[in-house]
Amino acid sequence: MQVLKVALPLPVEPMSYLPPHAQKQGDALGYRVVVPWRGELRVGLVVGSEEGPHKSFALREAVAYLDARPWLRPAEVEFLATAARDSFCAVGTLLDDLIPFLEPPLLHRVRLLPEADPAVLPKGLEALAEDWQDAKGFDPKLLDFLREAGILQEEVKEQRSVREALVVLREPSEKLSEKARAAWYALGDLRQVESMAALARAAGVGVGVVKGLVDKGYIGFVEIDAVPETAVTRKLEPLELPTLPARLEGGRLLDRIRALATLAQKESVLVLFPEVSLLKRFQPFFPQALVFHGEMKAEERRKVWEGVGERAQDSISVLCTYQGLLLPVEVKRLVVVEEASEAYKLPAGSRAFVPRLARLRARQLGLPLSYWSGVNSAEVWAETALDLPTPTPRLHLLDMRQERGWPLSGAALALLQQTLEKNRQAIVLSARRGYSAVLRCKRCDWKAMCPNCALPLRYHKSGRFGLMQCHQCGHEQKAPDLCPNCQSDVFDPRGPGVEWLLEALAQHLPTLPRYRYTADAKDDLRPLLSGEPGVLVGTTAILRGPVLPELALVLLPYADGFILESDFRAAERYHRLLWQLADLHPRRRPLLVLQTFEPGHAAHRALQAADPQGFMEFELALRHTLGYPPATRMVKLEVSHPKEPVARDAIYQLAEALKPKAQSGELLGPAPAPVARLRGQYVFHLLLKSSEPRLQALMENLPPVRGARLRLDPDPQSFVGLLED
Repeated sequence: MQVLKVALPLPVEPMSYLPPHAQKQGDALGYRVVVPWRGELRVGLVVGSEEGPHKSFALREAVAYLDARPWLRPAEVEFLATAARDSFCAVGTLLDDLIPFLEPPLLHRVRLLPEADPAVLPKGLEALAEDWQDAKGFDPKLLDFLREAGILQEEVKEQRSVREALVVLREPSEKLSEKARAAWYALGDLRQVESMAALARAAGVGVGVVKGLVDKGYIGFVEIDAVPETAVTRKLEPLELPTLPARLEGGRLLDRIRALATLAQKESVLVLFPEVSLLKRFQPFFPQALVFHGEMKAEERRKVWEGVGERAQDSISVLCTYQGLLLPVEVKRLVVVEEASEAYKLPAGSRAFVPRLARLRARQLGLPLSYWSGVNSAEVWAETALDLPTPTPRLHLLDMRQERGWPLSGAALALLQQTLEKNRQAIVLSARRGYSAVLRCKRCDWKAMCPNCALPLRYHKSGRFGLMQCHQCGHEQKAPDLCPNCQSDVFDPRGPGVEWLLEALAQHLPTLPRYRYTADAKDDLRPLLSGEPGVLVGTTAILRGPVLPELALVLLPYADGFILESDFRAAERYHRLLWQLADLHPRRRPLLVLQTFEPGHAAHRALQAADPQGFMEFELALRHTLGYPPATRMVKLEVSHPKEPVARDAIYQLAEALKPKAQSGELLGPAPAPVARLRGQYVFHLLLKSSEPRLQALMENLPPVRGARLRLDPDPQSFVGLLED
């Protein structure tokens, strides 16, 4: 008897089910299948099969296959299992990460088997004996009871939403009123509209006029296909590369786009992007490529996936985020753009790092893998490289040990004034939202702390006294008018945020137009985008925003705020940020001004010398000395609990269980996390670092953690775990 192994998008290993009754037998590998799970129906993926005992009474029977062809090919199913082992997670966890749109809404009909006795039906289910019924009208637990008894007949299929539009159906009659004819001709010009109200607005008539046209059959609603989002096609001069290296570094962004577009004309490539905003900057130069990303609606992604499956043998280039990694397409090469970006790190579930998954995918398919970045990451630095010519950045360091003025020095204000006088634009970049990172009493050093996190509350200067807010857990409270500790009314804000910088600009340069751009507050930038002078003040969300056409200056008032993190990757991230800012405009080189207390930092020296290689060699030497990645692979074990003693005991028990297997230097910790309490949870870390075979051996049969929550983080990219501040 055949038994299916079904992976559900849940943190569990594949479950065993009998094949659906009276449906296709044989190889079902890669098919989506509907199965009963804890009193409800879930959609899973067949990842294997085996011969079970003849009498498998304990196994549940799958309800139905959803598709006429496999959703994944054997190669993708194999990769799913391999990647789950590499990420130390269940197959279902990774399946939910990579294909979060796997489960569609279902049309589910049920009835009692015709040969079954209606008397067996529990109260409330009598209608099942009459005819097919919509399953939504019945208690799922009672239906599951009938399902287990083998007397429930079910039909399941994917529910697809219907998109309708109002279109012209026939020519207008001479008897129509003038307003009705105006509405008919307006629709003829528009071709289609989404609603009667939209047509009424466009034609300048009442909705009743449009409704009359619908009732008389002159216009009507018809089903239409969703039109995929497209970008205006742009052309660039080809950039032929002398060789196709494992990593491409340097040059301007447009140079890298030109090189990739030239490559895509010669062979099909699957290009991975860390964020949709960057993908959309590439998209206009790849008009023939398939685009696939998480901002598309789930139904649209399923439709694209099915279309790819129908022509899986066709050669086509793909631009996608991580959700396209399993697309069943035939390509000749995988390309990872900006492989060092933290956005590639999955925030939950498997917490896998996508460039590592891409490397596994390329190795499994036998395809070459290329990294395409302005500054390559330390992890891929050993690969053969091709460096594109990079213009020397325009850098101006302001040593805050000598400059005067805070948060904007006199020299910085003078540069901003010049920007205004020359009708140019500037960006002022802060590491945080709000007014300041902390509000402290100048007399007794009291500062407001979050009751749920080991972090100070961020000060937002709004209202009479202002607002104290935690950007991690969302806790809010009014700012005090007097210090709760000493009753002083003199407060000292520290760590300038966006609001403080806007206030300083208004004070010193009142005629300079100012705009805000953060993840949660975006001003109307149309004046700037049309070329008017002004300054844009914001967080790193600016890097994902539109390009300012007259950008001449980029200022970091507190550059050191981007370095001071409890993380061995902080310096590399800062180095990459500086190069990204230097290339913020596609054609000109804006002046990059850094207010810093560390002008001699290695990242500053590398930028001044236009020598990213020099910084990376220094960084790699330090990493290899300490045995940190890429010299080894690292896994972070994170234990958390609302009570500190419980979390501490759990992490120490875990450490004691691992010590007998660990060799010298493979175990770091346990220790409190850099932010010891976060969102009401006390957090402790235990780090494992070693070769890949040794890590697999250490992680094998990892003992369960009792009483606390254990989260595994393979290839950790950050140790602080904070949301954008």
